[in-house]
Amino acid sequence: MSQLMNRRQFGGLFGSAAALSLLASLDARAAGAALRLIWWGNPDRDRRTNEVVALYTQQTGSEIVPETYGWGDYWQKLATQAAGSNLPDVIQMDYRYIFEYARRNQLAALDGFIGNQLKLDDFDANQLASGVVDGKLYGISMGANSHSHIYKKPVFDAAGLTMPDMTTWTLDDFRAMGAAAKDKLPEGMYFTQNMGYLEPRLESFVRQRGKALYTAEGKVGYELQDLTDYFAFWKSMQDEGLTPPADVSALDASNKMEESMIVLGKTLFGFIHSNQLVANQKLVPEELAMVMVPGQAGGQPGQYLKPSMLLSMAETSANKDAAAELMNFFLTNEEANDILQIERGVTGDASVRERLLGGLTDTEKKIVDYLNVVATSVGPLPPPPPQNAGEVDRAIRPAWDAIAFDQVSVEDGAKTFYDEIVAILDRA
Repeated sequence: MSQLMNRRQFGGLFGSAAALSLLASLDARAAGAALRLIWWGNPDRDRRTNEVVALYTQQTGSEIVPETYGWGDYWQKLATQAAGSNLPDVIQMDYRYIFEYARRNQLAALDGFIGNQLKLDDFDANQLASGVVDGKLYGISMGANSHSHIYKKPVFDAAGLTMPDMTTWTLDDFRAMGAAAKDKLPEGMYFTQNMGYLEPRLESFVRQRGKALYTAEGKVGYELQDLTDYFAFWKSMQDEGLTPPADVSALDASNKMEESMIVLGKTLFGFIHSNQLVANQKLVPEELAMVMVPGQAGGQPGQYLKPSMLLSMAETSANKDAAAELMNFFLTNEEANDILQIERGVTGDASVRERLLGGLTDTEKKIVDYLNVVATSVGPLPPPPPQNAGEVDRAIRPAWDAIAFDQVSVEDGAKTFYDEIVAILDRA
């Protein structure tokens, strides 16, 4: 993959004439039953989504019942609803869970709606393929994103630091930068968030070694030594005073960006997905800059472009046609996307994206520019996380904390956690 944002490679959709046709069909069923819509969010995403719901209701007369949760609570709520055959009609879905839900027959296949309620004639083929499970379409990407490191640029500049080429910089460069910055940062600020407990950061680490978080068969895709080396790197960063100590890092709530180390003013660097830059920037006074995750000397690309999230439909929806029309409104309506912008990632719809580019804020332009660069230095989309992967993700935090608080050695902590991962996946 060598280029990103040309018209065909990154997506496309239909224009206002098709939208008017859609609205005409919606008027015919305006008096139908309410549709339920669920998503995980943050204050900025919630505001934008609710404004689109209000616009849809105004234009169609349809009743939409919105429901939103933070990431940590969302999947437990969704699992409870699924167990009770009570899933909302339209579901914000994540790549790590779509295979699990689709294979349990909890999501509706969308293929029959393409060309009818879903007008995806010019949608980017790669983004569309990210929602395919076993040959059928179960989710439509709302935008592309990638992992990233962010930093407070005024603080970075004041410390006299220089950013190397972000496509080639390494963990050694990152550590050396931290050592240079250590005594030049404001009182109480450390160089970087400790990322030892972040599964997406672990994933980029093992991919740089030519491995994967999970195999296509749903097993661990890397060796114990890789996990040991990852934990050892972040423990050494903590011991060298380049990350906050364990008791401060314990305050870091990765699923609540307002409680992250960088937002709380505890660190210069942090880790986010690229589509989260807008919301993070709203929470800090300093300008944020975004760079690729540092690699390993002689290593392979660790990053990839993935759907930031997808829209799916519940198999139990009583009005699938109406649910598909609501999905299409979010994906293709120009006014709706004037509100959504690229907070959920850079859209795969070329006509919508073209419309948005001229009106993006400086922060939103940074995301587009970032993905343009990332697209020249990425590996392939990995196999989807298997069933029970969510349990693995939740288990990494206590495993890391035991190491960070010196309750166990790096080697013992890594082995215990690795064995736990194997056991969790074997139960799937």
